[in-house]
Amino acid sequence: MEIFDDESQPEIRYDENDLVFHYKRGSFRQHEQAIYRDLATGKNAPKKGLIKVLFSTKGNKIAFFTMVMCIVLFFVLGIINGGTDKNSIAGMTAKLSAFSFDEKVYASVEFSNFEKLENTDSISLNVLFECFNEEDSVADKFETVFNFVPKSPKPIYAVFSDYDLVSVKCHLIYENESTVLECRISNR
Repeated sequence: MEIFDDESQPEIRYDENDLVFHYKRGSFRQHEQAIYRDLATGKNAPKKGLIKVLFSTKGNKIAFFTMVMCIVLFFVLGIINGGTDKNSIAGMTAKLSAFSFDEKVYASVEFSNFEKLENTDSISLNVLFECFNEEDSVADKFETVFNFVPKSPKPIYAVFSDYDLVSVKCHLIYENESTVLECRISNR
C-alpha cells in the first residue's frame, strides 16, 4: 500500500473524450478590441521579411523613402563638391595631395582638364604651400612662382620636414583669380 492510496475513496477514471480544453475562443472574443481579436485569430499576423515590414504601413513607407532620399542627397552632394583637395583655376583643374615618408612631407599639385589652354604658351601661377600642425597653426611655408606649360604639363612639388604635420594648404593665384586647396597628410 502506498502513502497516497486511500481505499475509502472510489477510483475515478477519465476518458479522453470527457476532457475539453478552451482556447479562449469563447464569447468574450466578441467584447475584445478588434486589434487584439484579429491578432489572436491570426487575421492580421505580423509580416515576415525585411521588405514586407518596410512597406507594411504608410508610415513605414514614408520613413523608408525619406531615408533613401537623404542617402542619395548625401552622395550627390559629395560628388558635386568633390572635396577641398580639388578646385579649378585658369580653366584647368588642380588637385592637391600630400604624404609623409621618412621624416619628410611631400606635397604636390597636379593639373588636369587644360584642353582650353592648348593655344597658350605658359601660365604664371603664384603658389603658396602652408603646412599645419596638430594645433592648427602654420608650421612651415613655401612660396614660389610656377610657369605652367599646357603642352608639357608638370606638377608642382614641395618637400617639408615633418614636425608632426597633419594637413597642407595650397594657395594658387593666377592674375585676379585665386583658389585654395587643402588636404590631410597621409602616412606611408
